[in-house]
Amino acid sequence: MIKSIYSALARLPLKWLYAASSGGAWLLQHVFRYRRKVVEQNLAQAFPEWTTAEIKTTRKRFYRNLCDTAVEIIAGSRQPLTFFEQHLEVVNPELLAELSQQGQQSVLVMLAHQGNWEWMLHRAAALYEMPMAFVYKRLHSEAADAFSLQARRRFGATAIEMRDTARNIIRHRRTPRLIYMLADQSPGLRERVHITTFLNRETAFFSGAASLAKATGFPVAFAKCQRKKRGYFEVEVMEITREPKAVEESWIIERYAELTEAAIRAYPEDWLWSNRRWKHQALTASASAKPALPDTDNHSKPES
Repeated sequence: MIKSIYSALARLPLKWLYAASSGGAWLLQHVFRYRRKVVEQNLAQAFPEWTTAEIKTTRKRFYRNLCDTAVEIIAGSRQPLTFFEQHLEVVNPELLAELSQQGQQSVLVMLAHQGNWEWMLHRAAALYEMPMAFVYKRLHSEAADAFSLQARRRFGATAIEMRDTARNIIRHRRTPRLIYMLADQSPGLRERVHITTFLNRETAFFSGAASLAKATGFPVAFAKCQRKKRGYFEVEVMEITREPKAVEESWIIERYAELTEAAIRAYPEDWLWSNRRWKHQALTASASAKPALPDTDNHSKPES
């Protein structure tokens, strides 16, 4: 039933869906108050210098972007590749081609829940001839999970369930792919994590991407996505390291966290503030000191 509703909505003009999004954003914020306290607490912690008015303004913009992203994901499930070429501008597409040695080796591309992370996958399909794979975590709703997977696979991308990530990447390490990983989610209590300061809090990050980069030697990049206006985005790719075996795992995660925070601070309304990112306080109880980022020719920092 839910999948049928999504499919029916996907047939509507995007401008109609945006109209519904505006109403939905107001309802979520003021009537249902969907995770409103979480949003406000997260914003206040990340930006202690902000006034109440600034937090309120960003909260309002966040709910609009949240609903816009939802309807965009639904609408995008039926759009052709040319649509994503027109709606997402990639300012430096040559970097991933360079890191992959023109399609000869895999690259781990770390993303954040910012802009429209789903449309980024489709834009990459239009840009690169390399096979693509994405790591995903099952949604609680089976119907929503099935719809999401079907939409992401439309242009040939392969799905890798999170618990099978290491096995899949090691098994297929000789097949060059662009492997996309949303890496800003809250890890589970049993996950192997790295602790660092992020948005003014001690924060646990998955160690998996860095461990896999060290094990395989795959270069690591970060792709940020900024909403320019409704339905239009700018994507920029940044190098984390092209020689992961020459740096520590912690360095890779620190660099990812640094780039993600810079992107969030530049466009705070774009990030997923409703996420209970810091729900597992036990993970950060024994937080370690943040290591310094090396400054070497082989691992030079890209501009933030």
